[in-house]
Amino acid sequence: MENAGRRRHAAASAGYWQFMREFLRHPRQIGAVCPSSPVLCRSIASLVPHGRGLVVELGPGGGAVTAALLRRGVAPRDLVLVERSEALARQLAERFPAVCLIRGDAAQLAGFEALRHKRVRAIVSSLPLRSLPAADVRRILDQISAVSSPGTVFIQFSYALRRSYDGMAQGYAREQARVVWRNIPPARVEAFRFSAEYPQSLAA
Repeated sequence: MENAGRRRHAAASAGYWQFMREFLRHPRQIGAVCPSSPVLCRSIASLVPHGRGLVVELGPGGGAVTAALLRRGVAPRDLVLVERSEALARQLAERFPAVCLIRGDAAQLAGFEALRHKRVRAIVSSLPLRSLPAADVRRILDQISAVSSPGTVFIQFSYALRRSYDGMAQGYAREQARVVWRNIPPARVEAFRFSAEYPQSLAA
């Protein structure tokens, strides 16, 4: 047990330093100065509903939220990570070998084979949507709607404490929002639920 704990700590440390290297290389794509705190990760994971279906994590970075999702009880076989950075994807594959990892762009979400004909229970996003170009954000949100079905929960956090994402992803309505103060900087976490049918032509 002690050796396993050391391995987990070493993996988490490696994830932290890889995250910081990627931030220095691509600050706009990473969007955060520090990895998410354990309190923020637990808060995000707590909003994922129990039940059947995939949990898709967009922009897992160093894997802090990924680890919290697994501790929450999400089965590795139900967890799909979508990471654009090659370096972070390699580190995630080593740290979480049992989960499905896609090295790709969230703007192409509906085209990934791992998501075809599968129910998506939740989409957890750590993407810095407020710092990305508006056209890229629109494509990502359209793809999120395209892979969703009634009941899918979309969870997004940001550092804009008073500004909501409400109305951005079509078919979604906000259910709740909370501010996590024990994070650097404090973060706003919002959960939305999909209730409308969405044109499947977007998945093409």
